[in-house]
Amino acid sequence: MLGSCSSMVEKKSARQNMVASEIRRVLSEYLLRNPIADFEVNTSFICITNVNISPCLQFAKVYIVSLSSEASNEKCLAFLKRYISKLKRCLGANIRLKFIPDIEIFIDDTWERAEKIESMLKKISSSS
Repeated sequence: MLGSCSSMVEKKSARQNMVASEIRRVLSEYLLRNPIADFEVNTSFICITNVNISPCLQFAKVYIVSLSSEASNEKCLAFLKRYISKLKRCLGANIRLKFIPDIEIFIDDTWERAEKIESMLKKISSSS
C-alpha cells in the first residue's frame, strides 16, 4: 500500500519523475553489480521496468520482470521482497533525499496483458 499520500493517478511532477528515474537506475545497477547469493535467482536477470513514486516521495512502487528462463517472476518477486531492506539501504547510500521511500515490489504484467489484447484482436479480425 502506498500510504497516506494523495493518489498516484495524478499527473507526476518533474521531481517525481526525476526521483523515480534515479531509484530505477540505482536499484538496477545494484542488482547487476552486487549479486546476492541465492541459488534460485540470478539478480543480473531481473529487470526493473518502472518505478512509480507518490507525490510526497515517501512511497515507491517498483515493477520488475525476470529475463531468465530458469527463474519465474514469482520467484524473483519473493526473492526481492526478502532483501527489501538491502535495497532500501542501497537507495539511502546513493540518493540524497530527506526520506528514503518505502518500497513495494510488483510483477510487471504489461507484456502479458499486451499479448492477451493482441490475441483477442487477431481473433476478432480473423472472424470478420
